[in-house]
Amino acid sequence: MTPLSRRAFLAAAAAPALAAPSSPPWHQRVRRVGQVNFNEKDPAEIDVEAWADYWASCRVDAVQLSITGIIAFYPTDVPFHRRSRWLGGRDLFGECVRAARQRGIRVIGRLSPDLQWEDALAAHPEWFVRDREGRPVPPFSRTPGLYQTCMFSSYFTEQIPAILREVNARYEVDAFYANGWPNWNLPECDCEACRRLPPRGTPEFRDRFMERVIEIWTLYDRIAKEKSQDSLFFGNLGGGFRTGVDLYRLAPHCFWFNADNQGRTSPAPVWGAAQQGRVAWCVMKGRTVTNVTGAWSTGSPVWRNAAKSPAEAEIWMAQTAASGMAVWYHWLGAQTGLGEDRRWQEHGRRFLQWHARHNRHFLNRRPLANVALLLPQRTQTFYANPGEGDAGEHVQGWYAALLEGRRAFAFVHEDDLSPETLAPFDLLILPNAAWLSDEQARRIEAFAARGGSVIADFETGLYDGRGRPRADFALARLFGIRKAGERTGVRGFYNSFYARIEQPGHELLRGVADTRWLAGAEWRVPVRTEGPLLLSVVPPYPAYPTETVFPERPRTDEAAVAVREEGGSRCVYFAGDAGRTFWRSFHPDPLRLMLNAIEWALRGRRPVRVEGEGLLELFAWETEAGFALHLLNYNNPNAHRGVYLRHSPVGPQQARFELPREARIRRVTALRAGRPLRFTQKGRVVEFRVPAVADYEVAALE
Repeated sequence: MTPLSRRAFLAAAAAPALAAPSSPPWHQRVRRVGQVNFNEKDPAEIDVEAWADYWASCRVDAVQLSITGIIAFYPTDVPFHRRSRWLGGRDLFGECVRAARQRGIRVIGRLSPDLQWEDALAAHPEWFVRDREGRPVPPFSRTPGLYQTCMFSSYFTEQIPAILREVNARYEVDAFYANGWPNWNLPECDCEACRRLPPRGTPEFRDRFMERVIEIWTLYDRIAKEKSQDSLFFGNLGGGFRTGVDLYRLAPHCFWFNADNQGRTSPAPVWGAAQQGRVAWCVMKGRTVTNVTGAWSTGSPVWRNAAKSPAEAEIWMAQTAASGMAVWYHWLGAQTGLGEDRRWQEHGRRFLQWHARHNRHFLNRRPLANVALLLPQRTQTFYANPGEGDAGEHVQGWYAALLEGRRAFAFVHEDDLSPETLAPFDLLILPNAAWLSDEQARRIEAFAARGGSVIADFETGLYDGRGRPRADFALARLFGIRKAGERTGVRGFYNSFYARIEQPGHELLRGVADTRWLAGAEWRVPVRTEGPLLLSVVPPYPAYPTETVFPERPRTDEAAVAVREEGGSRCVYFAGDAGRTFWRSFHPDPLRLMLNAIEWALRGRRPVRVEGEGLLELFAWETEAGFALHLLNYNNPNAHRGVYLRHSPVGPQQARFELPREARIRRVTALRAGRPLRFTQKGRVVEFRVPAVADYEVAALE
């Protein structure tokens, strides 16, 4: 049987579920996965039946079992695949496979190809990452006797395939997964293979990196399919929009995307899982995406065997489900039973059982949104951000603004700007997409020529697709602007620039009163605009001593923003780093300008509208059962750091949902509350009221 091509698979995935000959394979309908990540001592203590009973009670579709590359949990015959010291005559992997399959649960074998013991150094010195002195490099944990393996070595093409084939021959496994790979943040390596590669951190290196990733990925997938054409291999594709892995290039080879983003690990906004879902959907387009929720206490200090706050675990799983991903629930170490701390079990079971009861409402056909946020991967990977922070802050600021504005939106990848991909959208936002190829610019201009609106900020299009500077913006004609100087920003204790109001009546200034200027941005590109000035730049001036706190030039002819309307298209360009500035300051002025620009560009069009108090993230889907509106409640004192200690419910939310096609809605149900909602329907517009949202609510329209 010939493997499905990506085109054939997508056609099959869109077909009715009852059409057996062309129905999608099993792995494309997975919605819940369970995992206990074994430690070396578990073979001495684990109760396999209790392990399997727990996951069956959670109604998972699949479990992940540890094969690994450093500790074998079965009696392996592969050299340098070290057996657990506590394994004895036991076959723990085999016992777990049988127990899972007896309960109708699929099995995924977990590999760990990134590490190997020093036992192999003499026989296979070429396997290991080397420093400049030729010494093997230990992992960041510095476990004695353990060293990092190089993905450009034969370890990945000989040792791991040997383990895969052994497991395939012995056990009824359905898939293989590689933990920690592909990893863009590779350690510096001076092995023989790596010395022949281009310098790290360059586009040329990423080209070679992606060639190797695809070579290994397809090799492992072919090995998986030696047992069954329904089997597959998939890797770890977490990292959201910051990952250096070229997701668009890898996607045609990938039928399962797993994001190992187990929780917040630093001061970070709560929406990390939902954001990852949007990133994954834009390249996977309906194929299976899973996101791991670590039941353990992610963050710092580290407690890998202590359960995290149930509220934090729930909001992470809720984001996973709302954004179109399958929920993957994870614990480390079975120990006596399923761990000394068993609080995690009921936290996960409660959510997963609820999710399973409403499974059909999580089988999504397509997202419903008219705003697209560009995923500028080259900029995120290579761009040298001015000032503090990284390139991700530009995206994060626009993302946060869309949440504040309660917009239903989706990511689109920078290499996927075809008319078909952009057809559902009325607006495309370019969050400092500094690296922009000529072809990408042409496609964006074509989108505008078809009536689409475009918003961009800062250095968008000032570099080509390989990072070479341009003399002027790639989209200068679209926005009616021209570059008038090099990027500039604040150094020392100075005011950032202000934007003086030149046209008070414009819609971008709706809601602004009692001021002649607004807070601008920290960095900007000096520009001139073809049209009349709406906001002009007041250049930075001292913030201390107080006697000097006044502008030497209170008015200039430099544009802080440019607006242009042609045909059905409305375009807005912000000369400053609006997204980054909002993200760093949360000042209401840049936020107001960003939201007003979105409203003006869309001419008020909003297919999904939810009005009420609180910070909510919205997802709207067409599902196999009908339609669904997901409301994630982020109105919590720990939304931007730490973890949720408890949920902070918000009150009534009035929803207006415009159906994408003619359909008669028979009922609207609040799935979390478990109650029907009163609704009205006029044509394709359905209106209803959600009485309250604790952590998460799903309004299912059928």
